[in-house]
Amino acid sequence: MAFEKEKEHYEDKIDFFTNVAHEIKTPLTLIKGPMENIMDEVPESSPITKNLQLMSRNADRLMHLANQILDFRKIEMNGFHLNFDRINISELLNDIYLRFKPIAAHNILSYEISCESDIFAQADEEALNKIFNNLIDNAVKYAQSFVTITLTLSEDQDHYKITFANDGFVIPEEDREKIFDSFYRIKDTSGQSGTGIGLALSRTLAEMHNGKLYIDPMQNDKNVFVLLLPLMPKN
Repeated sequence: MAFEKEKEHYEDKIDFFTNVAHEIKTPLTLIKGPMENIMDEVPESSPITKNLQLMSRNADRLMHLANQILDFRKIEMNGFHLNFDRINISELLNDIYLRFKPIAAHNILSYEISCESDIFAQADEEALNKIFNNLIDNAVKYAQSFVTITLTLSEDQDHYKITFANDGFVIPEEDREKIFDSFYRIKDTSGQSGTGIGLALSRTLAEMHNGKLYIDPMQNDKNVFVLLLPLMPKN
């Protein structure tokens, strides 16, 4: 009986978030279009350019959150499918890293990337976009003074590993698996904005690539998320 009630509560929560996501996507699209037109007309040296860029980044973030909820619902309904192509992982990761550079600078963070050049893998580019965005966003959002991202190729050259490290509130050992559950929020960080599904979605997408996403258990003075993915996933 308790399980049924919990399941019903979970479904209600998913339905609510999905409906909200659908509702906000249309006005967001209508905001983004005219704003981009204004940005094209305003000279880069204009004093309002920074404000427009800030508005654009926040609109993009809201759109990302809305899409994330809808993607999560698709996965729940077995309606999310991957399309594998040959992707330059180094280039994709670096592009997403650069998107967060202004936010890291605003938060006065040391923000660095170490990236082996031209690592290619078979992957779904949109899914990797979502995983990288979520993990970098989390690292920047919760960091105190630094974020480091490292991409390496495994010794057997069958996998690539990306680590996302930050020195924010260190996730307690008992929560290191729970944070990958849908809607789970650590009490000490519950004041931060978020849907509580980003890590759950990222782990599911990693597993759909025959990979893994976990917190490095050997690190106790910082948070290090490890993404381990094969170069050639088994479809």
